[in-house]
Amino acid sequence: MYETLLALIGTTLSEVTEVADYFAYPKTDLTEFPAVYYQPGAYQNRFETNSENYKIYRFDMTVMAGGAGATVEQLFTVVLPKTVDAIIAKFDNKWNGGTVDGHRIYVSIDSAEPWIQENTQ
Repeated sequence: MYETLLALIGTTLSEVTEVADYFAYPKTDLTEFPAVYYQPGAYQNRFETNSENYKIYRFDMTVMAGGAGATVEQLFTVVLPKTVDAIIAKFDNKWNGGTVDGHRIYVSIDSAEPWIQENTQ
């Protein structure tokens, strides 16, 4: 299921025009921004009944905006909000339930980490 979900996330991100690059593996040679790194986060499994197996696959997504030609204020008040809003809207629109391999898909998006500034080369 991880392989299927990673591919679906990549396909969805490829349709977000505000995202310049996206990848599901650690990458150090970033040249295009905003960039999105996504990876499996957590997995939960519980049995609701004898015939229902409820699984939760959680993914973490990090959105990075480059600072070249933009101020910190522009990055935090324009670039990141526009990019994150576009990502959420695309997932809301495209991941409308349905099934994968016969399993019902539910989507829940939340933000668990604060937006931060890091200076790197």
